[in-house]
Amino acid sequence: MALRGSIDFVSNDWFEGWAWDDARPDLRVSLVVLADGAIIGRCLADRFRPDLLNAKIGDGKHAFGLRLPRRLSNRERHLIEIRREEDGAALPGSPKLVETSSSFDMDLADDFARVLAAAETEEDFDRRLAFLLDQTEKLRNAYSKKQTGAVELEKRRQLKWQDPAAVLAAAAARTAADRPLALVIDDRLPDIARDAGSKAIVSHIESLKRLGFDVSFTAPDMSGDPGALEALGVKAYLKPWVNSVEEVLERQSGAYRLVYLHRLSNASLYLWLVRKHQPRARVVYGLADLHHLRFAREAAVEKRDDLRLHSEWVKRQELWTAAQADAVVTHSTVEQEILRRHLPFKKIIVAPWHVAPRPSAASFSDRAGVGFVAHFGHRPNIDAVHFLVGSIMPEVWAIDPSIACSIAGTGMPDKLRQLAGDRICVVGAVEDLNGFFDKVRLTVAPLAFGAGIKGKVLDSLAAGAPCVCTPIAAEGLGLPAALAKFVRESPAELAQAIVALHNDESLNREAAAAGSGFISAFASTARVDAALAEAAGIAAKVTSEHEDAGCGPEAHNAVSVEA
Repeated sequence: MALRGSIDFVSNDWFEGWAWDDARPDLRVSLVVLADGAIIGRCLADRFRPDLLNAKIGDGKHAFGLRLPRRLSNRERHLIEIRREEDGAALPGSPKLVETSSSFDMDLADDFARVLAAAETEEDFDRRLAFLLDQTEKLRNAYSKKQTGAVELEKRRQLKWQDPAAVLAAAAARTAADRPLALVIDDRLPDIARDAGSKAIVSHIESLKRLGFDVSFTAPDMSGDPGALEALGVKAYLKPWVNSVEEVLERQSGAYRLVYLHRLSNASLYLWLVRKHQPRARVVYGLADLHHLRFAREAAVEKRDDLRLHSEWVKRQELWTAAQADAVVTHSTVEQEILRRHLPFKKIIVAPWHVAPRPSAASFSDRAGVGFVAHFGHRPNIDAVHFLVGSIMPEVWAIDPSIACSIAGTGMPDKLRQLAGDRICVVGAVEDLNGFFDKVRLTVAPLAFGAGIKGKVLDSLAAGAPCVCTPIAAEGLGLPAALAKFVRESPAELAQAIVALHNDESLNREAAAAGSGFISAFASTARVDAALAEAAGIAAKVTSEHEDAGCGPEAHNAVSVEA
């Protein structure tokens, strides 16, 4: 009896196709499915398929589909046969081969878990643990090679011994994976809502990507969710794939063209390991600020000899580390000059981080009071709050008792919360910093000591809120005259500037416009990219696009990289 049909799909647990006896067109064919010679299931070819009807295969109800109650093992090859049950005639296309699978599915995981759970003797436990540790090491090595492109590189090396056409095809198929690799190392995952250092490193990561690098990130503190970095297209090497920064550098030996070490803690600890395991990499040491300068100033304010001695030790460490790097990135022109005096032949580059101007839509009359914003894990900021509340605001209230002060920021200790009063509002951490700036007429940054440039000043100016600063807070920015006149030192002088900006609408508007213009020039993506290109030792051509569409010079920078 003639048997027509086809096996359209076979797998470890699903089989489908169609079967038709053209001598008995109304008959539904009964089929048996065999795997490796043993019957594993039965089914009836009685399902409707419109393509069968269109092909005039009976009434179209001759398709079949069978799902097994338990999957066949994917660790073995299986020969699948589908036969007519009546006489054992093979369905056209039978047999089919189901190959072994390399996928780690639930069945395989269950089998693996059962084997591990079956350990009883000490020897059983030892053998299983040794196997797991060995496989974990192999998996991590494979992961590192895959992530750094070592697998693709090896494939291309092998292609050199093959057909030249294959080599050309592989070259034509190159993608972003061929971009030079850069590794950024910081203390922990950045959080732009937490501190200015995080904003700086995220901005510099984005710049490196615009300059043509494929950027990865790791940190000695491997906790946290890397989702924000991954959204930028940055690979984050954290647990469980790696256990330490040292492991990243060693496993991916020779992979990186650039390693950016952010902060002294990481540069001093890992620079020699970078030289050992990444000999081709250009090493960039990014300063958050000169720590020794901050400690020395704090020692002078608090008259502490122990802190002065500590600052001298840190200075030697900072200068030695800077001397070992290929380039040093600082945010402050003042710190650039300090480093140049000690390291005249070293490349010292001023690189701000990008801050986008965001003039407030709130009117002058809808806002009131003066604000202070900071990350309170930083000692100069805690000192500044006490200076503000204890010395500056009493001078302000002597002139205008109606001016209130709001204090906001992350990591606020309980002692600062106790400063709250009728005219002192302690806000704490805020999710929307721009919303905070929209409520105050100006901000104040009364730092007595510190180093580097201050994110609180940049953010305030970007939001259209003028900032009254001490010289330390304004250091390294090069403020224009319209803003520099609000840089004061004594409590009385700071109070006078606060009252003037708070009560004079035209003066406030003039300062807000000057601040927005300063941010557009000082913290543009073009300036960041040019500085990072110099640090990376590449030539960057930055051109402005869409200016004819009404966009400013910061919009859509096109960057090409020449190594």
